[in-house]
Amino acid sequence: MEVVKHDGPGRLGIIRLEPPVQTPALAGVDFTISPFNSYFHPKEFSEYDFNLAPAIPLSYYTPDEVIEKALKRIEAVDYSKFNAFYFPALKREKYYPRLLKIIEENDMEAIYIGNSKVMIKDYRGFVSTVRILRENFPNAILITDLEPFFYPLAVYLGIDAFDIRSLKIYSYEGLGFTQFSPIIWDQPNDPVEFAKNMIKLIKIAIVEGKLRYLVENFLPTAMNVGILRIADREHFDYLEKYTPVHDKTVIFISDHSMTRPEVLRWKTRVKERFEPPQGVDLLLILPCSARKPYSKSRSHTLYRKAMKEALGDKIYRIHELIVTSPYGVVPREWEWIAKYDIVVTGHWSEEEVKFAGELLAETLEKYPDIPIIAHVEGGYKEAVKYAMEMVNRDVIFTAVGDSTTSRESLERLKKTLKEFDLRDVDKEYRRYRFYENVRKVFDYYFGVGAGKAILPDNGQVVGSKMLRLIANNTQTGTFQEGTISVTPFGMQRIYDSMRAYWVEVDFDVRGDVFAAGVNNADEKIRPNDFVGIVRDDKVVAVGKAVLSGEEMVRAKKGIAVKVKKRAK
Repeated sequence: MEVVKHDGPGRLGIIRLEPPVQTPALAGVDFTISPFNSYFHPKEFSEYDFNLAPAIPLSYYTPDEVIEKALKRIEAVDYSKFNAFYFPALKREKYYPRLLKIIEENDMEAIYIGNSKVMIKDYRGFVSTVRILRENFPNAILITDLEPFFYPLAVYLGIDAFDIRSLKIYSYEGLGFTQFSPIIWDQPNDPVEFAKNMIKLIKIAIVEGKLRYLVENFLPTAMNVGILRIADREHFDYLEKYTPVHDKTVIFISDHSMTRPEVLRWKTRVKERFEPPQGVDLLLILPCSARKPYSKSRSHTLYRKAMKEALGDKIYRIHELIVTSPYGVVPREWEWIAKYDIVVTGHWSEEEVKFAGELLAETLEKYPDIPIIAHVEGGYKEAVKYAMEMVNRDVIFTAVGDSTTSRESLERLKKTLKEFDLRDVDKEYRRYRFYENVRKVFDYYFGVGAGKAILPDNGQVVGSKMLRLIANNTQTGTFQEGTISVTPFGMQRIYDSMRAYWVEVDFDVRGDVFAAGVNNADEKIRPNDFVGIVRDDKVVAVGKAVLSGEEMVRAKKGIAVKVKKRAK
C-alpha cells in the first residue's frame, strides 16, 4: 500500500489492485480477503485479493505453554503462496517479535489483526499492538474486525481496513447502528451501509485534516475514551511523528484536546525552538483572542494602540507573550502559526491553568531579569500567577475588573508603561526586530538558527506583502503572514548550518522522490514539512514531506517527498 496523506497514524492510501482501492476501506466491499485459514485444515486460497496463510486462532489471553507450541507450528508454514498474515493479538507481547519476523521475511502485503473485539477492552494492549505493526510495516494494510462506531479511533491509530463479515450478524438479529452504539430499531438500517458511510466520513476528515476532530466527536463508550487517553498520554511520540505540520485551523472541542499531539508538539517547540529577541527591556503578557491572528482582533488592536501612545518608538523594546489554551504560550512572532479555534470564555479548568502556567514559567527562564507586566484577567491571570510562583518573579497586573479592553484597564496599562525608562530605538534596532519577526517563524519550522541562515544580518527583504528573503544576492525563501517557502539555496544554508530537515538520495532528482529511493532522512521530519533533498551534501531540490522522516526510510512504496523546486 502507498500512503497518500497522513492525519496522525491514520492515512489515506492506495492499494494497487485492479481497479485501485483507496483506504480506509472495507474488506468484503472494496476488496476481497479469504476466510480464516486453519493450520489444521489448510487451504491454498488464490482467488482473493488477499489470501490468508494458515494460522492457529490463539485467543488474546492464551497461556505461555500453548503459545510456544503454536508458534513453532506457525513458523514452519510455507508462506510462499500467501500475501496476508493472520496476526493473533496477544496479551503477552513478548511473543510479537517472532510473529513480526514471519511477516518481514515473507513480505506480507496485509496483516489481519485477530482478537480485536477482546483486545479493545485492554486499552494499552490495543494501542501498543497497532503501534508495533504500523511502525514496523508502513506499507502493509492493517485489517481488523470492529463495530463501525470504533472506526474513526481505529483509523486514527493506524488501522487501514475493516472486515464487514461480522456486521451481517446484526442484520440477522434485527440490530442497527448509530454513531454511538448498536441499538435495536423497529426497521433496522443496513449495518454494512452504515459502515460504508462511516468510511466516507473518515476519508473526508483525513482530506481536511480533521480526523482527530472526528475522533473526539465519536467517543460513545468507555473503551473509546480509555484508548484515546492511553494513546495521548503514553504514546504521544507515536501520534506526533505522523501528525502533519498543519497549515489549516486546528479545532479544539473537548478536554481531550489538551493532550492532542499538536498541543504537546507546540509546547516542545516553545521550549526548544523559541528564543526571545535581544535588547528587550520589558515583557508584556497578554490574553489570547477569539480572532486569529491575535493582532487582527479588536482587543489586540486596542492593546497595541495603548502601547504606541505610551511609548512611541520605544514599543520595540517590549516583547509580547500571549497566554492561551490549549497551546499555553504563544510568542507574538508565532501568532501566525498558532492556527486554532476554541471557545474563548475566560473560564479555565485547573488543568488548563497548570499547563499554561508551567509553560509560561519555563519560557520566562529564557528572559533576562526585566520587568514583567501582565494585562490579563480571569483564568489568564491565574495561569500567570501560577508561573510567577514557580520562577519567583514579580509581575505587575494592569487590568481593572473583568475586562482588559475597558477604558480604565487601557489607561492603567498606558500609565504603567510610561513609568519605565526604556532605551531609545534607532533604525538598526527596528530593522533587527523586523528581521526577528521573520526569523523566528523559520526557527519554529526548522529549529533555532534556521531563521538566521535564511535571513542573516546582512540579508535583504524585498517586497511588501509577499516578502522575498535574500542572502548573498540570492533568494533563500519567502514570508507572508507566517506562511513560508524555502528555495534550494535557502535549504542548503539550513543544511550547512544545522543539518536539519534533509532527505538523502543517490540519484538525479527529476520528479517526486519515492520512498524506495530514500537512503536516509532526518527523524525530525513530519508530514507536510519543507525538506531539502540532499545528494553528496548538496541540496538538489526542495519539497513537502508526505511521510515522516522515519517512515521514509522504512517504507518501500509511495511518494516520500513531493518536489516543489529543483536546484539549478
